[in-house]
Amino acid sequence: MNMKLAEMFRSISLVSLMLVGLAFMTPALAQTAADDDDKGELRGLRLGMNANEMDLDGFGEFACGSNGGPPRALLEDWRDFKKCRPEPNGLYEVYVRFDDQTEYLGKALEDPTISTNKRGTTIAGHPIVLTTLFDSDGVLRMMRFVTDPRGDTMARRMAHLLRLIVINRYDPANWECEDIPPGPGETPVGGIFHHSKCIKNFPAKKIFVEGKFFRKPGQSDVDPNTREYTSGYFESSTRVEIYDPTLKIVR
Repeated sequence: MNMKLAEMFRSISLVSLMLVGLAFMTPALAQTAADDDDKGELRGLRLGMNANEMDLDGFGEFACGSNGGPPRALLEDWRDFKKCRPEPNGLYEVYVRFDDQTEYLGKALEDPTISTNKRGTTIAGHPIVLTTLFDSDGVLRMMRFVTDPRGDTMARRMAHLLRLIVINRYDPANWECEDIPPGPGETPVGGIFHHSKCIKNFPAKKIFVEGKFFRKPGQSDVDPNTREYTSGYFESSTRVEIYDPTLKIVR
């Protein structure tokens, strides 16, 4: 297959992935904004909750967070947040996973009916790293979720599409968005370059969404030595932060 034809197929695949990603709306993100105060943002999590009173049902594997990255020191539950090093803004980040023991049991027993409704820590079909950030009084002031870069190539390629699902879930109107131009050495993937940052203000919260889809410096679609097509050499991600509007966030 020549290179032009290969790029065409990759572009078609990207459009298909976008449609698939939008079709994966989960109940947690499909609820209306009017329901937020009662049901929370994600699995009942909502700003203003207190770590000492938060339910453990549906959550597991607590640890100190790393700004949306992999977990650090293990914790017993939400209440251990002060065992973590605070961020510059004074918040303590707690990494948590959705409780997926049922899913693993179903896989071990090779019984798909057991794990029908369990899909790990995902939003709209996208694997994520989920963290909650508490102030010194244990009040939940921010939620952060970032697409998990440890997924397979297909999951990673779709990762930047989660931004569209989040923006639509909170009503696509009145977002303040900025398109970030390519930095030194950053190039398109299959003719597509995307880097954007969006913010939307609500009376009781702010939402920040950043999407990336491009090749970083040194990454290429063709190996310079073998001249063969490379797989997975790109940056594709979505970063979402839902936070108290009184917080001062420096990015």
